[in-house]
Amino acid sequence: MSNSVRTYAPRPVTTHARPEPDPRWWVLPLAGTALAPVLAVVVTRADHLFAGRPFLLAGCLVLAYALIAPSWFLPRTADRRRRRGDLVLAGCACAAGFPSLITALGWVVFFVMLCTGNVSG
Repeated sequence: MSNSVRTYAPRPVTTHARPEPDPRWWVLPLAGTALAPVLAVVVTRADHLFAGRPFLLAGCLVLAYALIAPSWFLPRTADRRRRRGDLVLAGCACAAGFPSLITALGWVVFFVMLCTGNVSG
């Protein structure tokens, strides 16, 4: 047995503050939704890929909207603004870079197959 007396301090009351709502939460998702198809069309037209390979435009839009769509459904608070911006930026970057990436990948595969003798020219 010990003679120590333990006194328990009351726990501090924590109030869970509600996150601050963001009144303009819709600006970034709307900008990305409108900008992604414009970027995709401009890039495919600039590389003359729209007429020959329309799947590149479809791939741009599907990938871009797959990244932008979750930004519409994130909580509408100020602390999620950066996450919404990151998703929109990634979607627009995919819309602008997807045709060039797929074209470069196709050329690499072609040259590898040509060098290994799998393509007869």
